[in-house]
Amino acid sequence: MSAVVEADGFGYAYPNGHVALADVDLRIATGERVALLGPNGAGKTTFLLALIAILRGAGRLEIDGLTVAADTARALRARVGLVFQDPDDQLFMPTVAEDVAFGPLNLGLAHDEVLR
Repeated sequence: MSAVVEADGFGYAYPNGHVALADVDLRIATGERVALLGPNGAGKTTFLLALIAILRGAGRLEIDGLTVAADTARALRARVGLVFQDPDDQLFMPTVAEDVAFGPLNLGLAHDEVLR
């Protein structure tokens, strides 16, 4: 079975030197269901932000055959979404409708008329 998410030797250290992740190896196959669990500060969000090319660390990350890199970020973000647990962290537009429309508008899949 092919892997939809792969990490090989992935690591990330924040600019202040705090090592959030070190030498992470992970394979998630198509159709598998996986829970990413751990206490606050364990690196869960850091890993997910790295998977959508918001953060860049060491090692290799791949999603659905695309290597996570600056030049693949747009394609990755068209396939993968990240929803935060706290809605105050998720919503950044003035209304829910504008927040929901933000992604499709930026991908050119919708027009400003959607919000009217």
